[in-house]
Amino acid sequence: MKAQYVGDIGDFGKVILLKHFAGLGFKIGVNWVMTENDERADGKHRDYVNYCGRDCLCCCDETVFDQILPFAKKKKADRKISDLEGLIRGFSERVVFYSKKYVGGAARRTCEDEAFTELSSDLADLVFSDPDNGVDGEEGASSKRVYFLDLKRYWKRKQSLLTYHHLSRKGIHDEQVCKIRSDFQKAFPEGRLSTYHLRRGTARVYVLCIREEHIPKVDSKDSISAILPLTMKKADWAKFGKSSCKIDLAHTN
Repeated sequence: MKAQYVGDIGDFGKVILLKHFAGLGFKIGVNWVMTENDERADGKHRDYVNYCGRDCLCCCDETVFDQILPFAKKKKADRKISDLEGLIRGFSERVVFYSKKYVGGAARRTCEDEAFTELSSDLADLVFSDPDNGVDGEEGASSKRVYFLDLKRYWKRKQSLLTYHHLSRKGIHDEQVCKIRSDFQKAFPEGRLSTYHLRRGTARVYVLCIREEHIPKVDSKDSISAILPLTMKKADWAKFGKSSCKIDLAHTN
């Protein structure tokens, strides 16, 4: 996560997901896996706030849409992670954040240890990890990744997991989603998995890995109606229009 991303279409979907799980009764710990801004154009997908008619995304969650709108319009230099945290705190008092910037190499372990301490099981039963590039194997030292070795520490402490994973432009996205789902299943064979493939802007997937004791909190279906328009390509969503927020995802594949 970078401050330059705050308010983009990825954040819109992310906040809706966090609001959903907070509404199910989870205490959420957020590890932003923060890194420094750079000169790349990442975080540029902000035109969603101007979509009109059948393309409009405000029907995902009108409250979140209205509240994130000012962040989406800010210039890169003015974007702050604290703005996003304030929005999230508005719908969940039981949320804690680790917002310090990660560094790569050997020092990365210090960041992970601090995050692990601050996102304690007393404060969070669901830990959301939001690295720039997603999950990359068992262990490593990149500041832009998380690793299964890190995630397993939370799992052993009886915390469920929600993890961001960036999809590469190389290869078929559905196959990449299947691959990361398989990797999680191997790492957490006793966990119940759901994946949320958001296609708008930059394609991404969120992997939910739920411990057995937390299963009663979650719905029986993988689909979340509020993010349905974000799981479809813009052209596909336009065919259904705003009323299709209530359509079962299984009927739109």
